[in-house]
Amino acid sequence: MKFEGYRRKDGKVGVRNHVLFLSSVVCANGIIHRIGCEFPEVMTIEHTKGCVDLADDREIVRNMLIGLARNPNVGAVVFVGLGCEDTTAEYLYERLEGAKPVAAVSIQNEGGTSKTLEKCRPLAKKFLKETKKQTRETFGPDELVISTKCGGTDWTSAIAPNPSVGIVSDRVVQAGGTSLLGETGGWFGGEEVLLSRSRNEQTKMRILRLLHKRYDEAERRGTKVEKSNPSPGNIAGGITTLKEKALGNILKSGESPIEGVLGVGQYPPGHGLWVMDNYGIDPASVAGMAAAGAQIVLFTTGRGTPTGSPICPVIKICSSPMGMEALRENIDIDLSDIVTEAASLGSGADRIETFMYQVASGKLTKAEILGHREFVMPGVGIL
Repeated sequence: MKFEGYRRKDGKVGVRNHVLFLSSVVCANGIIHRIGCEFPEVMTIEHTKGCVDLADDREIVRNMLIGLARNPNVGAVVFVGLGCEDTTAEYLYERLEGAKPVAAVSIQNEGGTSKTLEKCRPLAKKFLKETKKQTRETFGPDELVISTKCGGTDWTSAIAPNPSVGIVSDRVVQAGGTSLLGETGGWFGGEEVLLSRSRNEQTKMRILRLLHKRYDEAERRGTKVEKSNPSPGNIAGGITTLKEKALGNILKSGESPIEGVLGVGQYPPGHGLWVMDNYGIDPASVAGMAAAGAQIVLFTTGRGTPTGSPICPVIKICSSPMGMEALRENIDIDLSDIVTEAASLGSGADRIETFMYQVASGKLTKAEILGHREFVMPGVGIL
């Protein structure tokens, strides 16, 4: 299969051509919000971080902001900052200059809100005009970077959508593309599967270090990972233990060997299947996937969830009859016939793959149509 995408200056390929206005610090959120209201075609990201962060959180924020801006679905980006924060708009600009059309604006340098908006409006108009001139080109699956995610998991997730997505992940990898598996907190109890498929000892050790780090951080804060995961909704949906949830979660990665482990905001250095240090809460998890270069997120759900992204099309896949009844308008692909009529996992994978390539070529997902652009900045302490 092939898709129609946009080639970037750095060689990457996007499936969307967004103009992004990105806040470098919480103090600039007001400007970002105004631009989003005045220019609905522009994607905007506000967050509550960017200054007076400890070193570990500051590194996460910087990697996230740079990774989001680098995402190939972004055709042009404007960083907006205050001017005295830890991570300034100029700092971010310097790390992206030349990769795509980019600009930096600081409120203190411009002289206040009104003058900053006067600087931002022409940039929005200019970048929207430039991106609209770019046309799609034809690419093969070797240019795809997908990420797999689950949320609102119930007992049907491990039976139908997760293994169906795993088949699609393997197909992408076998065709020379890239697949990412996140949700580190959802690996506990399933780590033996990940270790058995790791390409080398270094990858095994990095997986174990990530899990130890998450577990130790939870204990330091006075709790245990298994007390927070599964969630109340997971339990109500029939998930009994974290191990049960983890084994179902890992099915989304198929059977391909794991090439390596990615840090927050780190792009895969090669093709194949990669696991990534990633968060469980849906908007933070999807944000981390976008910051690692994912073009599309395959999102399985049992109970249903509307979560979308400002950067990546998020394809919702459900096999629960109850979930479909509750949130039908938010679900892109209904696989409930696998549960109710014993349809094959291969047929589910075929439907997901066909829809995925349509989305890669411009078809809108339900989350995009309904305007879901949720974003949460990850941080230390978020499981």
